Amino acid sequence: LNRSFKPPIPVSDELRTTLYQQFMADPETNSVRVLAERNYLSMKRVDAILRLKGLEEHWKQ
Repeated sequence: LNRSFKPPIPVSDELRTTLYQQFMADPETNSVRVLAERNYLSMKRVDAILRLKGLEEHWKQ
């Protein structure tokens, strides 16, 4: 095992839902960059969260 490997802490479903709702409410103000900076996450991670939450919402319909 690689003891120096430190995986990122999982993001709670509550935070993922909040990010998605903020983005959908106003994508101009709450861009991926802004949400990433505000929540201390990488832009790639926020982008992935938004895509997966979008799929989840699509499946619910």
